[in-house]
Amino acid sequence: MNHSRFFTLYLRTLGDVYLSINFKEGVDKLKIKILTNNTVDMTLTGNPKLAGKVTQPTQEVASAVAEHGLAMHINIDGIDILYDFGGLAFAILKNLEIFKIDPKIFNKVVLSHGHFDHFGSMFKLAPLLKPGAEIILSPDAYDQKLGYIAKSGGIIDIKLLQENFKTYKKEGKVALLPPLKKKAVDKTAEMAQLKIIETKEPIELAPSVWTSGEIKISDKSELTRNLFLKIGKNEFKEDTFRDEIAIYIKVKNKGMVVLTGCGHCGIINTIKHCQEISGENKIYAVIGGFHLNWSTDEQLDKVINYFKELQPDIICGMHCTGFKFNSKLSEKMPDNMTLGVVGTEFNL
Repeated sequence: MNHSRFFTLYLRTLGDVYLSINFKEGVDKLKIKILTNNTVDMTLTGNPKLAGKVTQPTQEVASAVAEHGLAMHINIDGIDILYDFGGLAFAILKNLEIFKIDPKIFNKVVLSHGHFDHFGSMFKLAPLLKPGAEIILSPDAYDQKLGYIAKSGGIIDIKLLQENFKTYKKEGKVALLPPLKKKAVDKTAEMAQLKIIETKEPIELAPSVWTSGEIKISDKSELTRNLFLKIGKNEFKEDTFRDEIAIYIKVKNKGMVVLTGCGHCGIINTIKHCQEISGENKIYAVIGGFHLNWSTDEQLDKVINYFKELQPDIICGMHCTGFKFNSKLSEKMPDNMTLGVVGTEFNL
């Protein structure tokens, strides 16, 4: 691994002040295809305002599989990158077959974060990658995650969680999420002759294409609530999603494309981080999970108002984004909003 590239174009100084990465002039062609998502729909009609940029699937997904998960195929000027492995139902394996995509085309795979709906099919898919392919993830992806199930939308205090963990667990109010285990990842990589790159820093995936590295939190209120890290037998801390990785792509003469897995750091934080490290203010497209399913109307309006100021050409919230947000966005920004399902293609 060439460590020098991390430091020639990107530096982090004291106090989390970020200096710009050189994204150069941008890619000529960018194609993104949704391989795994929560929904399959062969009758979905596209937004006519986005004709030529967004294409919805038809008969090709008649036998495709949906699941609670997300995975994208990114093709940049002939370079193929996989973003996430999808979930535990192994839907990506069936869908790759349907779309006639050979897993060996992927030179690099980026894991957005250590939740099972994004790494779930890793151990089935990784052996199908070509030897030498890179899997890029944060070392924090292996942390044990825990979720509090708030049926009424309430927020649990971490002190109460620690005092009542056993009771909450017995009552089904908390759940330890299936962990990503480092030993299993390393063993799989060794057997398949893959390269594991664990880093908190941005990595250049291709010219004008970078991972976000650890996403700067400008607004803590944007963080997904009720998710925690288990750091001891009865010891927890709030998850600030230091393992989350977005992908930032500059498209020539159009601006930045922001891709997210779940957006647990907050979609506004994620976009602002992109602008800060790229030095580019124009956001062309935002595609991925925004994790707004648990958000209040006030939070949803805050994001929509931000998008109205930003005016990306394309906004596509999938997976954990939530019906309510997409419904509001469709009303407020009908020319910019599109749905994404298994097989949706973006030609940017």
